[in-house]
Amino acid sequence: MDKVFFTPGPTQLYPEVKTFINQALDDNILSLNHRSKEFIEIFSSTCDSLRRLLNIPSDFHIFFLSSATECMDRIIQNVVDKNSFHFVNGAFAERFYKTAVELNKNAVKAEVNYGEGFKFDEIKINNDPELIAFTQNETSTGVALNADDIYRIKEQFPDSIVAVDIVTSAPFVNLDYIKIDSAFFSVQKGFGMPAGLGVLIVNDKCIEKAKSLNERNISIGSYHNFLALHENALKFQNTETPNVLGIYLLGKVCDALIGKGIENIRKETEAKSKLIYDFLDEHKKLKPFVKDKTIRSHTIINIEAGDKQAEIKKQLAGKGILVGSGYGKFKDTQIRIANFPMHTIDDVRRIIEVLSDYK
Repeated sequence: MDKVFFTPGPTQLYPEVKTFINQALDDNILSLNHRSKEFIEIFSSTCDSLRRLLNIPSDFHIFFLSSATECMDRIIQNVVDKNSFHFVNGAFAERFYKTAVELNKNAVKAEVNYGEGFKFDEIKINNDPELIAFTQNETSTGVALNADDIYRIKEQFPDSIVAVDIVTSAPFVNLDYIKIDSAFFSVQKGFGMPAGLGVLIVNDKCIEKAKSLNERNISIGSYHNFLALHENALKFQNTETPNVLGIYLLGKVCDALIGKGIENIRKETEAKSKLIYDFLDEHKKLKPFVKDKTIRSHTIINIEAGDKQAEIKKQLAGKGILVGSGYGKFKDTQIRIANFPMHTIDDVRRIIEVLSDYK
């Protein structure tokens, strides 16, 4: 029986990834020197495809790192001297905040209970933040922030750098990059790739802030500081030997998604999530963890399953469908279902069919 991974990440491979890997092997991509003309062409092509897919402006820079967690670390190091402000509504937003604390920054957070959204008009940001950090789609809770709320905060604090975690919402999320300064994601989720590649997108303001800190002898890190990354990215290179296969595969997957059409992908994603949420809203026992429909994620759906969680996961696995457990304190009581471009509406209906047995 073929298995379908609806886990939040790593998740189901995008259908063509196996073909792309074989193509990379046939073309000796894995043996390329990372300073070679051939690799430069791969780097350049992948950036071009990513820009077209996500509508990234030409004056934003794309860096390839090891993970989204590293992206958090590099952002804090390179744009914060003293103060950062964090909107925390789950474990990964908390990780962004704790990264700043561990780097000895004056980090302040606005925090809400898991599964809830922010009342942005009531939040006071008064620590003169150099960075304001958002987790647009919280992987641990299935809460999604409205991009317009992020843009409004940016309008109120134009001098602050706004960084947005889109780890489990890319490529679905439709960000206006002109209204933020940085975004980042990792590829083992919505892009359906093997883990091991983080993508960091920054504007010139981020580069200038790193330059300013460096000129004042404030540490911005070593080989992966923004200045080194930027200098090499202008030549379509990394500062060190990168994940060549990951960069190659990302370009190929982006091309496949472009061929399918990003608006089609978004409509399909919304249709699949609607099927699940509509079913859960009518179910007597299984309920969405996020009660407010306006902040429910389309790409990560958390289900309150209580003491039936293990039983449901086992029954789904028996049908070849693997889903995620809840995160942290919800590990044994919730189910998380990913809804990415490689997940089909037929497989979503199979999930609903199994869940229908729990009345």
